[in-house]
Amino acid sequence: MPQVNLPRHGLTDACVLSFTSALIVKRLKVDESRQINIEGSRILVVDDDEIIRKLLRRVLERSAFIVDEADSGEDAIKCVQENTPDLILLDVMMDGIDGFNTCRQAKDITGMTEVPIIFVTGRSDTGSIVEGLDAGGSDYITKPINRHEALARIRNHLKMRKLMHFQNEFIAGLKRANLAKNRIIGVASHDLRNPIASIRGLSEFLTELGPLNDEQKEIASTIQSTSDSMLHLVDELLDLSVIESGEERSEMQPHSIRDLVSSSLNIYQFTANKKEIRLKLIEEGEFSDLLMLDKMQFRRLIDNLLSNAVKYSPMGSNILLKIKQSEQVLQISVEDEGPGIPVNEMHKLFTDFGKTSVQPTGNETSTGLGLSICKKIAEAHRGKVYAENRTDRIGARFTVELDTKRLRAKVS
Repeated sequence: MPQVNLPRHGLTDACVLSFTSALIVKRLKVDESRQINIEGSRILVVDDDEIIRKLLRRVLERSAFIVDEADSGEDAIKCVQENTPDLILLDVMMDGIDGFNTCRQAKDITGMTEVPIIFVTGRSDTGSIVEGLDAGGSDYITKPINRHEALARIRNHLKMRKLMHFQNEFIAGLKRANLAKNRIIGVASHDLRNPIASIRGLSEFLTELGPLNDEQKEIASTIQSTSDSMLHLVDELLDLSVIESGEERSEMQPHSIRDLVSSSLNIYQFTANKKEIRLKLIEEGEFSDLLMLDKMQFRRLIDNLLSNAVKYSPMGSNILLKIKQSEQVLQISVEDEGPGIPVNEMHKLFTDFGKTSVQPTGNETSTGLGLSICKKIAEAHRGKVYAENRTDRIGARFTVELDTKRLRAKVS
């Protein structure tokens, strides 16, 4: 159960019980058709009063629970180390280490992080309750013990622990499935790349071999353009599978942000020239400091943003690549003069295979993976990437923001 910050004034037992019960009920909103079996759960009762221990044992064993007993905090720690319980009922006031310190020590034992600990105490003041929750406790029961209330709380916490276990298993299963998917995509992409590249090369060879009539030239050209599109898709699938699987180790090294951005800009100038698009670099701030960046990944990020801008920009337009660096933030933005992004389709950006209704202006193809890859690379650098429509003119702006201070601090 999450730590709860309770109010310091006007707190009554009824308020605390009502508040805690509401949290428990909220977390137990599950499919009612699924039965959660908590019979046979092991409960450790820790109390220096033998009568209290016997009373709780009788109540718990009648509800089909397995009960262990400890008469001190020290004895409780030994019991936990021998048999990990599913729940602990812990007295606060005991000789030796008290319940709060016992709780802290128990939580440090392997496997005890998710085990609920319910304090059994006669103290119901706000300070004691908050101290118990801060120590790692999940709930508390006041003395004299109400059998029905105690059982209800115990059952709820045991069910919550079961649900957390189911949830963790489900998440682990999803991670395994995602890893298997990435491996399959990676293998398939790698194996497909060479045959597609061969098809493209053979079509170029046929064109050069000539002479070809108009129909044959059109067929050869179609084979080339189609194979180019397939190679682009395969390359992006391969990039995505490698990034998501974590097989590509991040190699953070000191780099000049100006050099990396200028290099990408020079490469894409040739692509932009085909559509008579002008690329312009605008710098603001000091760029003398080197930043810790993964050169290959960061270049891929800038390349994808520039490629996206060129793809959706009209003939004869302008693309601005702005870099701004301050003591706190490195900001790189790519601004185009295209049609912009439909507001109701913004959510499709940066998702795998996410495409909007906007079409490329030069019959280029789009896989819907480029921006998704950008997002993953930005997050790998502890940054973010986002998109917005320009307000100064028609067009879109894609911005990458990184923590300059954090990246600069890592440079030796």
